[in-house]
Amino acid sequence: MPINFTPRRSAILICNFEKAFVPPEMRKKRRVIVISPTRSNKWTPTDPGTCTVVPLSATPSYQHDPRNVPIPIGRYKSINKDVWAKCGMIATVSNARLDRVLAKGGRHGEYADPADMAAIEAAIENALDLP
Repeated sequence: MPINFTPRRSAILICNFEKAFVPPEMRKKRRVIVISPTRSNKWTPTDPGTCTVVPLSATPSYQHDPRNVPIPIGRYKSINKDVWAKCGMIATVSNARLDRVLAKGGRHGEYADPADMAAIEAAIENALDLP
């Protein structure tokens, strides 16, 4: 079920990348971290809006890749295995593709901590070759 709220920056959500998949884009439902500012992620009942996300993948890098940020198991309740934030694959998606994650204990709503967000931002700068 799509979200019915404005996603906050750093929110960990599920994104359905299955619709309109074109290789080598991300596919299937996977966790993502919202990286766009909350003020630009507006959701309304008549317009779901968009937000920019970094997908998480359990497929490790074969070599150290500065575009990927490791997130170990146990750091977040909604992540039950080692994953990598794939910062070279940022995407702007409709909020209609997004859903909440269910964390251990049945809680909804989990957010990446400031240290992970800083590492993700640095990896995005590297991926986009920004100064």
